[in-house]
Amino acid sequence: MTMSGRRVAGTIDTGDVYMSKAASAGGWIFFAANALDSRGRLADKARPSAPYELSEPARSRAQTRYFMEELRDLLRTLGSSLTELVQLEQYASRKTHVDPYFKVALGAGLVDREKPTAATAQTGELLPEGAAISVAGIAIVPDPAKGWRKEYPGADPAKAAARQFSEMVAVGPYAFTTYFPTDQVTGIDPAVRTQDWNWRGSEIGSEATFGVKTLTEKMAVAGATPADLVHYTLYLADPADLFEFDLAWKAGFGDAAPARTVIPAKGFAVPRREGALGHAEGALRMELQARFLRPDKGATKQIVEGPGHGFGYQSAGVKAAGLLWISSQYAPANVMGNAAREADAILGQLAEVARNAATDLSHTLRVRAIVKRAADAGAVYAALKKAVPKDPPAVTILVAAQLPVPAASLTIDAVVHAG
Repeated sequence: MTMSGRRVAGTIDTGDVYMSKAASAGGWIFFAANALDSRGRLADKARPSAPYELSEPARSRAQTRYFMEELRDLLRTLGSSLTELVQLEQYASRKTHVDPYFKVALGAGLVDREKPTAATAQTGELLPEGAAISVAGIAIVPDPAKGWRKEYPGADPAKAAARQFSEMVAVGPYAFTTYFPTDQVTGIDPAVRTQDWNWRGSEIGSEATFGVKTLTEKMAVAGATPADLVHYTLYLADPADLFEFDLAWKAGFGDAAPARTVIPAKGFAVPRREGALGHAEGALRMELQARFLRPDKGATKQIVEGPGHGFGYQSAGVKAAGLLWISSQYAPANVMGNAAREADAILGQLAEVARNAATDLSHTLRVRAIVKRAADAGAVYAALKKAVPKDPPAVTILVAAQLPVPAASLTIDAVVHAG
């Protein structure tokens, strides 16, 4: 335990893998739920039994049962539980893995009540080799006496009970929500659908512009304005769409950009078919998770300067209510092409942003990395061990064939406790 009260659980340090499965400070818990065992390999208990080894649903169910039960136990050691989940990021290797995951994860004894907000994306190859599902997210250590508990702003109890996940969750000064441009009935929301017979318009432009409107309305329910947006994770089916997304987002949220991370995705829940791309095929191009302040709770937001500031529509970092959200970072052009040098450079940049916010990487709660080659995950772990020599944060590493910066091997973001 450090001066900030930071604690970690489920640490793996094998030489090849260096991470914790959960890290806690200031009442927050950031976690990475996956089928890694203490050796850094796909756990034997997470494999389907004979004769179902070839079944993708069986693989997904077995892995989900393994890591969700492990997460339940880890949260208990940190003073929390699965009912205290606030926000989930759910990553699938194939679309066929998602329904089995939901059936187990949302089943009796796991995440079956007090639902978090959530986003689900098919990202392709996951780690370790053979992984079908990987989950990351945020939970709280509840303290009802201090008012530190989950709330559901604007929720209709009758409708909320029927939802797979909550529309919005708030804790203290923060609120969390997800924007996904579907009406949950016909697939693509009619308000964003772009007809392919007309040159006018843009699929991503339509989804992003409608997203500004939708998110602004959701924030207003919690008493927030666009200026209160702290951080967002953007899942993009095509990294080339980032330019048009940024045009719409800047127009809607102003020049003082929040922190952000862009994660390439191969697909989303709509449609179920593998490989669909674009409205003509019934497929969406984006999903987004947002974290913002509720100004009536007394917290303030500080834009932090440093590497990554102005790299598209983002600030280097945003410090708010005890958390520093650092945007995903890329290494300088002169080291691109060497994953180890890139990872070292990026961890140095993250450290600089943390210093500018009067904290340091020893207080890191979460790291997310996207690598173009699975073999480069080792470079991320090695760089992290140099930057945080003991008690590593929760780590999620995804593999993407293409990044918004084509020459880059990888990108890394972080959340640091800055209480």
